[in-house]
Amino acid sequence: MIKTTLLSTFMVVLLCGRLAAQTPAKQTAATTTGNEKIAMLTPWIGHWKGESFTRMGPGEPKRSTVDERIESRLEGAVLLIEGIGKSVDPTTKQETIVHHAMAILSYDQTSQQYTFRSYLNNGRSTDAWFNVLSPTQYQWGFDHQQGKNRYMITIDPDKKTWTETGEFSPDGKTWHKYIDMTLTKTE
Repeated sequence: MIKTTLLSTFMVVLLCGRLAAQTPAKQTAATTTGNEKIAMLTPWIGHWKGESFTRMGPGEPKRSTVDERIESRLEGAVLLIEGIGKSVDPTTKQETIVHHAMAILSYDQTSQQYTFRSYLNNGRSTDAWFNVLSPTQYQWGFDHQQGKNRYMITIDPDKKTWTETGEFSPDGKTWHKYIDMTLTKTE
């Protein structure tokens, strides 16, 4: 009995030791692959400023100034993105925040896909899809009760510009542009 228990304990210790020895190597390989996918987005990192024009129905588009800060976090495993849009009320001449969002962009090693989770200052959040179309073009979007939103981002690293167009579709077939944003990298 003691011999069997001792042998069982030895086998468990041996198995645990073997698993423990293998785990860091697997974690490192997975992290490296995920980090390499996020490294493709290195041109995003920095401080961006510019303006956007939003059209939410008939009338002239509304202009706002935009300030975006994008940081690499967790040793390059995620990007932390924060954007604030402000506009000046023509009547009161007061500046107000019209858009404030934060997002976390990462690469999920298990699903082999990017994950893009955004949060708004009004308490809403979205799990969006995200695709790298080329080294300078990206697309992201999400579905909601009223339809679908998609955004096309183009970054020119030489000119240090970011252009983004947002579209809405009630049915996934007919798309209506509602936002144009142009930013310049300041740092």
